[in-house]
Amino acid sequence: MSETNQQDREPTEAELKAYRDKMIQYYKEQIPLLKSQKEYETLLADIEEARAKRVTMTMRIAQIMAGPPEPKEEEKVNSPDVASEEEHPTRQLKKEEV
Repeated sequence: MSETNQQDREPTEAELKAYRDKMIQYYKEQIPLLKSQKEYETLLADIEEARAKRVTMTMRIAQIMAGPPEPKEEEKVNSPDVASEEEHPTRQLKKEEV
């Protein structure tokens, strides 16, 4: 029953101050670890960024070296430069009757 009374009661000012001091001490102890972790995470991000740039540049170089893609046979037929006879039948001139 004494445990229930301790949980239900409000902490005193001295207990709150002791708890705050304990938390501040804990955070101060963790700062060097967190700084090291930040440096580690930053380095990892830099490495990943460099890898992505390298892959992108490799792909661009490969595309440049390959040249423009040749159109497929279907694209040649459907391109506006080459008109099919079905779409534009040959026109005939009218003949004049004499």
